[in-house]
Amino acid sequence: MDGESAYESKPSWQERPAWGAVLLTAYLLLAALPLILAFALKPSSDDPFLEELGKGAALLGFALLALQVALGARLRLLDAPFGLDVVMQFHKGMAVLAGVLLLSHPFLLALGGHGWHIFAVGAAWQVNLGQIGLAVLVLLILFALLFKKLGIEYQLWRYSHKAAILVVVVGFVHSMAIGPDLRNTGMKLYWWLLLAMSVGLFVFRNVFMPLWGRRRFRVTGVQQETHDTFTLELDPVAGGPIRHRPGQFMWLKLKRPGRPSEEHPFTISSSPTREPPMTATIKQSGDFTDTIGQTQPGDTAEVEAPYGRFSFLHHAPGKFLFIAGGVGITPILSMLRCLKDTKDERPVVLIYGNKTEEDIICREELEDLPENVKVVHVLSAPHEGWNGLKGHITQDMMGGQAKEVLAEADVYLCGPPPMMHMVISSLRGVGIPDKRIHYERFAI
Repeated sequence: MDGESAYESKPSWQERPAWGAVLLTAYLLLAALPLILAFALKPSSDDPFLEELGKGAALLGFALLALQVALGARLRLLDAPFGLDVVMQFHKGMAVLAGVLLLSHPFLLALGGHGWHIFAVGAAWQVNLGQIGLAVLVLLILFALLFKKLGIEYQLWRYSHKAAILVVVVGFVHSMAIGPDLRNTGMKLYWWLLLAMSVGLFVFRNVFMPLWGRRRFRVTGVQQETHDTFTLELDPVAGGPIRHRPGQFMWLKLKRPGRPSEEHPFTISSSPTREPPMTATIKQSGDFTDTIGQTQPGDTAEVEAPYGRFSFLHHAPGKFLFIAGGVGITPILSMLRCLKDTKDERPVVLIYGNKTEEDIICREELEDLPENVKVVHVLSAPHEGWNGLKGHITQDMMGGQAKEVLAEADVYLCGPPPMMHMVISSLRGVGIPDKRIHYERFAI
């Protein structure tokens, strides 16, 4: 196989800003369409303003809730122009907005003349159904926002999150049974369309993809990089390599005898310029990853890929500044390997932060990079005898160590969230505009 057969050096049409603009316009139209139809198809009304506002909040809130399923379905057509982390952040914000709109709905109706009896347990079944759906929605939103702070296991949150489809179904039945704005044919058809889209995408993500939509791989090697970091080598069971860009990530589900099988996102640390195996470099940092070193050659895996836009191929930098913290080096390793394989001679500075020397991933490989690549190690808790930089990556450190590229470089940053926030602030402090700062949140 040609070593570059998995390497796509130019963005596809789905990755271009124009496609992103089309998707955003379509989203806004689909969300606002219930209000547009209600205004266009409904005769003039003498209902109180607050009552009309309450009905509008419900129409917009339900449309946003139904569209949440599309945002959470990990559709690569949506991911391509934005990056999955951006889509997930938008998904999170729209969930809160939908919750606020739907929660305000009964209060506005009560204030608008319906009275507070609509909150009574003994109300009509249609009303009680709406009460149940709203209560479940509020609990799911709070659970999603707080599960990390409460120390709730990721898989428990993930499975509970899927219950949101029941809220869509309950909201559909409630609104069709009681909503005066849904009595005309146009609104009914659109409501059915929203329900069909939501349920269809839910089945696609949770039934079709697990059974038929993932690529099957076999673990052909397990290499220990540090005391707590391992690289898994993955060969496709059938078909060619996954076409991806350096820096992208995959959803990986390992199948190991006697071990839990969970799906998690991991960087594709190998470069698409190289022949299989494809690799994932994973640090022991949680319930699932704590056993990653016990993975054995012959274990199998299911993979969905590629995802993300964290790649220099989406830009045209004349110079590079890579900044990594800990295992955040993995997407940058993929990009460095690609630059080396393609004999790219553009100037590169890598500033790599770790706790100790023992935590430096692929240290020998980093020391063997071409002459146009400068590697700077920063240790926050070095052992005695360390002669390199100490502490955290600061504004002064970047100004001193990357001065030869800083004025022109695009910056690619990956690491723990607190470090990323601090470094982004420092980059702005030395005059780097946001359009030249690239990063991706992996805690999605």
